[in-house]
Amino acid sequence: MIAGSFVEKMLFHANRRFGHLVPWAVRDRLLKVLYPPNTAKPKLLTIDIVGGCNLRCPSCPVGNMPATNPTGLMDLNLFASIIRKGKREHGARIVLLYNWTEPLLHPELPEFIRLVKKEGMTCAISSNLNISRNLEEIVAAEPDSFRISLSGFNQEAYGLTHTRGDIERVKQNMRLLSEALKRHGRKRTVVSVHYHKYLHNLNEVEPMRAYAKELGFEWLENWAYYTPLEKAVQLVDGQLTADEKNFVEKRFALPIAQAIAAAEKLEGHDRCTLLEDQLVIDHRGNLNLCCTVYDLKTNRLGTFLEMDEASIAKVKSGHPTCQRCAKQNLHLYFTYYDVPELKEKYQQLAEENVARQKRDIPLPLAPAAENRAVEKASSPTP
Repeated sequence: MIAGSFVEKMLFHANRRFGHLVPWAVRDRLLKVLYPPNTAKPKLLTIDIVGGCNLRCPSCPVGNMPATNPTGLMDLNLFASIIRKGKREHGARIVLLYNWTEPLLHPELPEFIRLVKKEGMTCAISSNLNISRNLEEIVAAEPDSFRISLSGFNQEAYGLTHTRGDIERVKQNMRLLSEALKRHGRKRTVVSVHYHKYLHNLNEVEPMRAYAKELGFEWLENWAYYTPLEKAVQLVDGQLTADEKNFVEKRFALPIAQAIAAAEKLEGHDRCTLLEDQLVIDHRGNLNLCCTVYDLKTNRLGTFLEMDEASIAKVKSGHPTCQRCAKQNLHLYFTYYDVPELKEKYQQLAEENVARQKRDIPLPLAPAAENRAVEKASSPTP
């Protein structure tokens, strides 16, 4: 491993300067060579600069959890202090301006991007692109990565999983973004369309892929999965509501219960990259446990600017949420794309489920769920 070495630093700066010339798939493979599974990576700063989102997607906590977290906008000076501390004390080189929220809602987003770039750090944003606020200024600020998250080409499919969203507006804004990039000559900003695959939208993958290609955007697709960690735990414990259970069983191409069961069986992957390689901070400057949790009351660790590396490691160690997550390897469920054998297994599970749905065959229970069903059936009636 070369983490922290002179060679790694040179590669980092080379990636910032020339990375846009290398296809995403090649960069991804290179990263896996440099940082194999279960090895430390440079720290990521994952910062929600907004306390909210304009959509209510049922696979996301903003759409499927109570609205208990504070709302608001991050102060620019607070942000500057956070990224400088992250760079100075934790060696962070990459800043993600999103976790559960929509960064384009912040009227000063271009200034946030400029601050990151001024510090010599990589800046990434992700958007549902239902809004186009300050799009010209955002492009001019030149983020290194701009990801567009969507789940359909037509409104009927898209609206089921991007609730409150309008895919025609998204497609219009995608074209506006493409045109702005050309006007500003921003070749270093890599724009990628991230398509979340469900059972109901598989026939719209190719039309959206073609549209993305027409606009000069890179293409990423993955099997959608259920978030946040709190909902995955509720699923495992049989505590989802009837409507939530129906959504999980009828919408996801990747059978979620079976996916979690497959992750639980894996051995030799105790290291949690989500916990150890990321610093997740909300718009008020609070450090949170990791990027998979949503309930800040339970998982807020303290004020980031007041914590050193030792105190952060101490408060994360043995956290009750981590213990519950590790019990069934849920950290692997959330990072399956970094675990080759699990990624292959999930591909198999999803393809089998898609074929099964076409034949209208009921999905078999995952082992854990099957055991609970047996226990329930054998329990005496009160």
